[in-house]
Amino acid sequence: MKYNITNSDKDALLQSNLNYKYRIFLLKDGKVMDTITGITGTGSYSVDSESDVRRTFSLTVHLDTLSYESQHVEQKIETMIGYDLQLQIGIYHIRLADYIWYECGTYTITGTNTSYDALTNTLTMDLSDWFTKLDGTRNGQVGGAPTILIPNLDGNGEKVTIRQAALGILKDIGLENCILQDIGEFNGMDINNPDYETYRLANPFWNQLPYDLEYNCGCYISEILNDIRDLYPNCEMYFDIYNNFCFNMIPSCNNEPVVLDNDFLQQILLAESSENVSYDITTVRNVTEVFGKTYEVDRYGDSCTVSGNVYKISLSDYSAYSHGDILAFTAPATNTASMRLSIGSLPSIPIYKEYTTDSIADKTIPADSMCCVKITYLSGSYAAYYLGEFQPHALCVLTNQAEDAVFTKEYFLDRYNCKNVNFRVEPDNPFSIQKLGIVFETKCGDSFDNIMSDTTAMANAVYYNRQSSTINDTVTLTTKMIPFLDVNVKVSYQKQQESEIHEYIVKSVSHDLEGMTSTITLHRFHPLYFD
Repeated sequence: MKYNITNSDKDALLQSNLNYKYRIFLLKDGKVMDTITGITGTGSYSVDSESDVRRTFSLTVHLDTLSYESQHVEQKIETMIGYDLQLQIGIYHIRLADYIWYECGTYTITGTNTSYDALTNTLTMDLSDWFTKLDGTRNGQVGGAPTILIPNLDGNGEKVTIRQAALGILKDIGLENCILQDIGEFNGMDINNPDYETYRLANPFWNQLPYDLEYNCGCYISEILNDIRDLYPNCEMYFDIYNNFCFNMIPSCNNEPVVLDNDFLQQILLAESSENVSYDITTVRNVTEVFGKTYEVDRYGDSCTVSGNVYKISLSDYSAYSHGDILAFTAPATNTASMRLSIGSLPSIPIYKEYTTDSIADKTIPADSMCCVKITYLSGSYAAYYLGEFQPHALCVLTNQAEDAVFTKEYFLDRYNCKNVNFRVEPDNPFSIQKLGIVFETKCGDSFDNIMSDTTAMANAVYYNRQSSTINDTVTLTTKMIPFLDVNVKVSYQKQQESEIHEYIVKSVSHDLEGMTSTITLHRFHPLYFD
């Protein structure tokens, strides 16, 4: 959950003289036990969208301001380590004649760099958000059984969704304040498919945990949660400024409003030297290939014949279709339109493109080729999703135009032996195949072995293609301190050497409490188009 920036907030930053204050509430089980107000201007507060521990904070406090006057410094430190620390930063608003206080997260003392200066009677601490209670820094190790199993079916045989799996883990450790999005297949997400509701109705297993997850005793909560997060690309987990645990798709910002516009940013820049622009061309790629895990086939067809538009597969001891079965067979002939298959005496079922109700196109399956299908229960009846050969395989191409005389989909199909090709169309992108030629990368092994379908392989290919071709235009600004600015929001800005205003995504913010400045890292925003 993000703070909704108001005009009053922006007006406060435009005042000629800014007066900031800092306060920390010491919390025990969510209740305020004490307040620290004697905070010097020494320290920093940072937010990084690419780190599990999203928020970090360092500060210096005068020990004389604490309530534990009878305790020596070690006892004060020991007492504070048992508390959570909720940070607020205030800006004095002249018109309101009062401070506007902004939530900046809830923290725990990491304890690695705690130091005491006896001369000035101050204490310097480094703090991190609650993710450190999950990753082993302060807590998070799992015990109580030699093996931890997270099944994809519950005790009643019902599907366990990805959201339910994550929520169950969080409830087990006592985290109640959670905001979890329903995560699942690429076409089931509203960010990817305008007709996602129809897709979800037709594909009731779209958000199911795809397989059981198993861990050894001694693993960390963060390890389990990150594995769940990484089942599909472009997802994030973090604690927000209100200390809610959030699990959602990383915002594309396609339809999000600009929270700070160019006119405002230009007014709070500190000087002409406050802008730095970098282009890291060493990471630029415009063609991304992804290989998933080789399919674990349940049954192989003994033989196959074709009659009209039906592949007839001979398979012993197979008396009923079963959801989730992966079957392999050798097709004796190239498929025609509206192709179907039958096994033994069972009625024929349609062969669909994966996660759709669209029949595979004519000539998708070559004659004498081995292919895999996944039996799926779909809208009250069974169908067979065409998976391809033995391994998920996808290719995403960044292009300036969908119709190119040379770089056609057939060109990439032949060159990379991949039938699953997607064009990401961005007419003005400077890193396209038309501008740079083909700059290629392939992804396989390690976490990519979690990919169990062509659709998920394509979702990953699109995600990594976008990462490697649209975030390399990086702008760093130094402004007055903006305590209410968060990451993964959209701003507009005109670079000093350009005449046009462009939109950017905030990727990180670092606040210098002593200098009362913010260093903001922006990545150029490019709308997503798919073909």
